[in-house]
Amino acid sequence: MNCLPHIASLLFSVLAAPVLMAADAPAVPRIFFDTDMATDCDDAGALAVLHALADKGECEILATVSSSLNPTACAAVDVINRHYRRPDLPVGAVRGPGVSESSRFTERLAKEFPHRFRDGAAVPDALAIYRDVLEKQTDGSVTIVTVGYLTNLRNLMRLPASEGRVSGMELIRRKVKKWVCMGGNFMGSPPVDDLKLDNVNFRRDAAAAYEVIRQWPVRCEFAGREVCSLPSGLKAGAGLVNSPPANPVRRAYEVYLGGPGRNRHVADLVTVLYAVRGLRDYWNLSETGWMDIAPDCAFTWKDDPTRQQAYLIKKQVNGRPNDRHVEQTLDDLLVQLP
Repeated sequence: MNCLPHIASLLFSVLAAPVLMAADAPAVPRIFFDTDMATDCDDAGALAVLHALADKGECEILATVSSSLNPTACAAVDVINRHYRRPDLPVGAVRGPGVSESSRFTERLAKEFPHRFRDGAAVPDALAIYRDVLEKQTDGSVTIVTVGYLTNLRNLMRLPASEGRVSGMELIRRKVKKWVCMGGNFMGSPPVDDLKLDNVNFRRDAAAAYEVIRQWPVRCEFAGREVCSLPSGLKAGAGLVNSPPANPVRRAYEVYLGGPGRNRHVADLVTVLYAVRGLRDYWNLSETGWMDIAPDCAFTWKDDPTRQQAYLIKKQVNGRPNDRHVEQTLDDLLVQLP
């Protein structure tokens, strides 16, 4: 009996299978970035870090939308995208009820730098961008990163099916691998957030945060204030003084902080870095559980191995947090040229 054809066929199947699997899976994280881009310059810093990581080939940026009703928020997003030579990235703004906060820096960026929304050009609907972009992605391939309010995610979850298009909830289940969220204070064991440290990303649209966190259908990982904002102690941004004066991210920090060469907390920057690079030697991750959030956004953490939520924990090196290592990593990315 001649077994050679059978052996050759089996060998071909074994060799070909990994190639087919690799072709189906994205090589790097695909990031959908959702920012409030108004109340703090760290939103600009986070978008800069995201572009720097994309320039290194570590991620693909799918879209950049705003959860703020501030009229110059999307202009500032587009200014930064153009600086990093990605002028065609989708940019959109929340529609309907939402949060409107003044900004120290976005109006200045909109006046001083080119962007697509000059002369009254309409800003697209962030919800339409969510649907259009997610529908085109490989199943289970997208990481949503929020460094602002959860208004857009609430709108996406409420989106009904229509004309052959699935609902927003079904779209999330099919396309989203995980959601990485800047928000919450995970203090104590188990963590309890009594809002004494504030929690603006949740609290300013508390109804959206309450609904999204309780009903989100896939994995969610939180970057809490204790690892990246107050009281974490981590800061970055002073090194931007060494970047070109035409860098809009440098300008955002200078305008917001009232002068050059000053640091700011790294809440949104850490969230992006984790979403792209994972834990590495920067952080640890809690056991899975769920955030038992109240309507006012205070919460108690509940451990539960059957649930899909977790939060970042500072990594100890020789008994001390490796804060300086994280700060240096972020500083290097902030000043990286496009």
